[in-house]
Amino acid sequence: VDRCSLEELQAVIGHELGHLKCEHSLYLTLGGLASTPFRQLPFVGSQIDSALQDWRLAAEYSCDRASLLVAQDLEVVAAALLKLFSGTSRYDLDPKAFIQQAVDYEKQLERANPLVRMSIEQQRRTHPLPVKRLSELEKWAASDEFRRLVPSSTSGKESEKLR
Repeated sequence: VDRCSLEELQAVIGHELGHLKCEHSLYLTLGGLASTPFRQLPFVGSQIDSALQDWRLAAEYSCDRASLLVAQDLEVVAAALLKLFSGTSRYDLDPKAFIQQAVDYEKQLERANPLVRMSIEQQRRTHPLPVKRLSELEKWAASDEFRRLVPSSTSGKESEKLR
């Protein structure tokens, strides 16, 4: 985070505040505790774990939206995510190229073999793939819902340029 601008830091804090506001820690803890007795049961345990995993990923997407609501600029959020994901300051990172990569990824995924799509969806992760996170955020930034919430944002305009 030491490489983030003030606007990017605000976006990161917006994401984390989204977790607090939505009480994700509470619900994840309760879900884990409630599911513990069932984890050893065949089929049921894996179904419960899968549901909790899906919820955990959805929580990250929700907090990415919170980040965009704070920043009100998709490029700022993309830059913050890119800096956090890369973990290095050795390279010159381009948020616009990252946004375009997310758009391209989504187009390629739509045309991909169903087995490839299923394989990607079945991967167990604590957070969604960075490019998928940005792809989902880019779609939301271009949505009427986002424009109603943040009518003066530049994110929708930027997203439309990339399509």
